[in-house]
Amino acid sequence: MSAITFGILTISDTCSQKKENDKSGPVLRQLLSNANTEIGKAFNGIVVCSDIVPDDEDTIQTMLIDWADVEELNVILTTGGTGFSCRDVTPEATKKVIHKEVPGIAHAMISESLKITPMAMLSRATCGIRGKTLIVNLPGSPKAAKECFCAIAKVLPHAVDLILGHEKSIKSTHEVVQGKHECPHKSGGASSWNPDDVAGRLRESPFPMISIEEAQKILKDSAEMLPPVQVEIWACRGRVLSETVYSTCHIPPFRASIKDGYAVIASDGKGRRKVLGGIEAGHKPDNVKIEPGTCVRINTGAPVPDEATAVVQVEDTVLTERGADGKKELEIEILVQPKEGQDIRPIGSDTQLGDPVLKEGMKVGAVEAGILAACGLAKVSVTWVPRIGVLSTGNELQNAGEPAKPGHIYDSNKITLMMMLRENGYEAVDLGIAIDEMGAMLDAITDAMGRADVIITTGSVSMGDKDMLKPILQDVFHAKIHFGRVNLKPGKPTTYATLTWRGTKKYFLCLPGNPVSAVVTANLFVFPLLNHLTKNNEKPVVVKAKVVNDYALDPRPEYARVILVWSDESEDGCPKAYSTGNQISSKLLSCKSANALLMLPARTAQKSDIKAGSIVPAMLLGFNQLAHEERY
Repeated sequence: MSAITFGILTISDTCSQKKENDKSGPVLRQLLSNANTEIGKAFNGIVVCSDIVPDDEDTIQTMLIDWADVEELNVILTTGGTGFSCRDVTPEATKKVIHKEVPGIAHAMISESLKITPMAMLSRATCGIRGKTLIVNLPGSPKAAKECFCAIAKVLPHAVDLILGHEKSIKSTHEVVQGKHECPHKSGGASSWNPDDVAGRLRESPFPMISIEEAQKILKDSAEMLPPVQVEIWACRGRVLSETVYSTCHIPPFRASIKDGYAVIASDGKGRRKVLGGIEAGHKPDNVKIEPGTCVRINTGAPVPDEATAVVQVEDTVLTERGADGKKELEIEILVQPKEGQDIRPIGSDTQLGDPVLKEGMKVGAVEAGILAACGLAKVSVTWVPRIGVLSTGNELQNAGEPAKPGHIYDSNKITLMMMLRENGYEAVDLGIAIDEMGAMLDAITDAMGRADVIITTGSVSMGDKDMLKPILQDVFHAKIHFGRVNLKPGKPTTYATLTWRGTKKYFLCLPGNPVSAVVTANLFVFPLLNHLTKNNEKPVVVKAKVVNDYALDPRPEYARVILVWSDESEDGCPKAYSTGNQISSKLLSCKSANALLMLPARTAQKSDIKAGSIVPAMLLGFNQLAHEERY
């Protein structure tokens, strides 16, 4: 299953008569729909059904049976009717429909609630299984319902896996819980990986070195897109169209005036005209009937009367007669010879009904949204956008703003990557910092998969004794490591893995921990993957640039940070590429102001360096793609 499906049933005589009195149902819906909450972190939940019924045992039973047997929901949450009142019959109704009771869930809720109030012991909640559906009774107050659900939220995904018989997910969860972490290292032959065996760790990577082009092809081939979704046009900015959009109307839908002036019959020629009145935008074109020798004052965008064959702009006329009050136009003189069709936009001159206006795969910006609205579309079909999370790893990391700790550095990777994602139209959640310890890493990865579809990590992918991300993904979570090394500088240990977690495919792009490596590899791999998943046809812009520095080539292809400067004095039209300084991969300041990555080739026996003045391809970065000569 791609998500856990929920039904929320509010049980209350009062709320069934006046739905706005229901507070608990909306609280639960909000918790389930917000992946950033502590509760929402535990799983990917979708509320499929919600309703309010009175405290009537037969009605409650009917609703529970219908949702479990017909709708086939994974979990039904009831709220209300668990107290001592004579009308509180939710537990009785639940007991009559469930096939198996689950007292542990009810006990967990009561235990947690007793920490807050002794009154919790008066709750009579029943929990159980009907067919493939888990039914949980929650209290009726919003506060108590939230507290009880919070107490059990993290076990619900595993409970659903058990009910549905998802063997792979069940096995993964059991291995994590029971600490079965040592498995044969699939890429390393028969040897076993043991995080405590520092001396026995691999001295060479078991992963073959592949080219950047091979890695990017693997990303494309592995990307699986989910079905498109319909969104309001107010929510479509930055989304990718899943189908070609066709206009639902002519634009303009009537003959429209291009100028402020007078609608006339062109064959009348120059001369005086009687002014019959005025037509403004929004008026019907047949409000005034034009005859030879007459005209109608008209505003830009207003519909042209049917009899009119031209519009004469106001600048080409003079007023010859006013009304008695001096304010009304009675007669004008036309100073130019009008032409047939002059300054009139014909019906459908911009777009015809049924014309394709935006192509599938196009990213919607402000103008595209305006086109959708102009064509009469209130909703549009767009591609699925994955939930993205960013996780930093490393014992040395701490959050900015905290007092500096000995031997620690502030985590810059996470905010850099999240801001890069935002600049490119994607949003991401902060998955925190995982220290280089088995339990912490397992918890972080498990939590990440509950909150995101694409998980971007930095660190723990090289050859250090604490670099455990690859073996954990492969041996514990049974991920497929598509590649673990790329022939690239910086970013050689970049790793890409996929796995299925509770029925949903998860994508891991594990970037090196050095800040510059993370920035470079994000541009080369993260954005291409996201673009494939969302069917975004945008591709990096590569231009030819003239280097102003000498470069000694590395055995690996290198992406050097540069500032491109365009100048009108350039004879060949190429921008100049200025190095940002020391290119060491830990120096994030070398990315400051950089607007391109210089694509240097690998060193060969025939070519060991690039001389100043050479022309080299450069990949433009983000939105800071232009610089000016005066900066230097």
